[in-house]
This record gives sequence, structure tokens and C-alpha cells, in this order.
Amino acid sequence: MPLSCLLSSFLPASSSAGRSAAASAPLSRRGLFAAGTVGLASLTSLAVAAPASAQGETWTEAFMTREETREGFEIGAMDQWQVENAQFIIAVCKGHGLEEAVTTVTLITAIVESWLYNYEPAVDLDSGGLFQQRPSMGWGSAADVRHKKKAIDAFLGLGEISSAPGLLQAVPDVASWEPGQAAQTVQASAHPERYAEQVTSARTIMDRYSRKVAPFTA
Repeated sequence: MPLSCLLSSFLPASSSAGRSAAASAPLSRRGLFAAGTVGLASLTSLAVAAPASAQGETWTEAFMTREETREGFEIGAMDQWQVENAQFIIAVCKGHGLEEAVTTVTLITAIVESWLYNYEPAVDLDSGGLFQQRPSMGWGSAADVRHKKKAIDAFLGLGEISSAPGLLQAVPDVASWEPGQAAQTVQASAHPERYAEQVTSARTIMDRYSRKVAPFTA
């Protein structure tokens, strides 16, 4: 795939050129993940005005429904949006009183599925959002899977928008499972090995941010 096509994926969601490139690219989001991240310097150099303050934990509706189409994950080059989304996942899991093992599985899933972006538009059939959940598979409406709080709750198996079994239903004894295997049990991915590859990154994120984030219960 030409480098120019990959780099066009890093454009913000508001760019019509970015949408066009994402729609026409021969590789899906998961295919791009397999190809590796490209142009991280370009990604991290973008000036992003984040509407929600992770430190202040003002998790607004605008934050929870914001479209984020840029691609690429590197633990040492996370941009502000990726950091905020990681912190929000931690905050929601804390708000539910869930153990660290559950949060770890939730983080590795979002890393693999969306690189910790609220991914828009769908490029793998009707999938979308942090976990690339599919409305046609019972995960809620197209709007639900792109609403971060609803998507996290659905992945966990909490809330009312999803009829698909979430983590707490599929793997009730999460702490006794290998995290990657637990994630695969929920996601049923064609590439199950990718979840285990991100366990170290998820635990690094937990170490960096967990103590700084208060539970989110709204």
C-alpha cells in the first residue's frame, strides 16, 4: 500500500480528504494494524485541542461522542486523545468497582480494536467505536457503539444497550484468565493473537494513570 495512503489516515475526522482515503483504502483498520504503524511523528505533531480535561475529569457528552479517525498506536507516542480515552476507560471501570484484571482486558481490547480512538467511520462492515462493536451483532445502535461510556459498558456486559454477552458474562472469573484470551472470548476476532501482544502496554497505562483517575459513575 502506498505510504501516501497510510499517512492520509492520520487526518482529523473533519477532513473530507481523510474520509475519502479511509473509505477507498484497500486495507481495513485491522489490516493497517498488521502492517504496523507508520508516520507516528506526523500523528503526534498534530496540534489537538482536547475538549475534555483528563486531569479535571470533566467527561462531557462531546468527549464521549467525539469522532476520532486517526490511526496508529505506540505506547511511547500516545497523543492527548489516546491518553484521555485510556484514562476514561480506567475511570469507568473504577466507577463500576471492577478489579484491575477487568480494566486491563478492556484496555488491551481498545488498543487492538481502535488504537484507543473513538474510531469513525466504520471500515470493517458496520463496526465502530473504541471496541469496533457491530450493531448487527447486538452491540447497540450505530450511535451507541460510538458513545464511549455506552461502548465501555457494553463491552463489560453492563448497561442496557447491548444484547451481546460482555466480558463479565463471557468471562466471569476474569482474574484467572490470560488477558488476551479473555478479550478474544468477547471479541471473537480473526486475529486472536493480537490481544496478548498489548498486555504490557495496557499494564504500563495502568501504572501511569490509574492512581490519577477518580471513578466515573455518571
